Amino acid sequence: MASQTVEICVTNQIVEHYEARSYPDEQYDKNGFYKLYKVPVYKIIVSDVGAAGSKAQREFMAPRFMPYYNDPKKPHSHYATKGWVNAGLSKARRQVILQYKQDYEVQNRYSPGRGAIVVHQAFLIHAGPADLLDYGFGSAGCIEIIGNFDDFKRTIADLSGLSGVTPDVAIATLVNDRHLVVVIEEAKVPRIHAAFTRKVVD
Repeated sequence: MASQTVEICVTNQIVEHYEARSYPDEQYDKNGFYKLYKVPVYKIIVSDVGAAGSKAQREFMAPRFMPYYNDPKKPHSHYATKGWVNAGLSKARRQVILQYKQDYEVQNRYSPGRGAIVVHQAFLIHAGPADLLDYGFGSAGCIEIIGNFDDFKRTIADLSGLSGVTPDVAIATLVNDRHLVVVIEEAKVPRIHAAFTRKVVD
């Protein structure tokens, strides 16, 4: 059975807020505390237009801008940008997805969610916090789906028109068929550094 196009729309509609840590450096103080920053959480819509033109969709949410800090005195070599950045994709774009990393694991915190959709260069869609109270996730501007990432992947699979395959196989097939599309709506970059909320300790 042929796959049908699935669209992931990263909207500019703020639906909640989340407390994130900076990444890749968490800015620990001498007592082991690190800073949290209040970041907007945006509506994410996964949808499909069937052959009859009927549209099925489901909503998720995720931060799309995150506090990035790469200590200039001891920079992480994996990241070229040094210092502080409000990281994320702000300009409107429509991207046909060319790569899905099935075995990707979240880098900054433990998450059972596996897999990452490569949107643009190092900007990915992958698993995020279990819920809004699961504070302290961070990223270099990746879109981290809040909640059960397996549900997110299963939704994509359910809308793909493919049957009898796992969500990972369905997503990989969509990518191979050039039938997975991510739409980024233009959004204003928030002033995250000014949105410091508190210090916490692991």
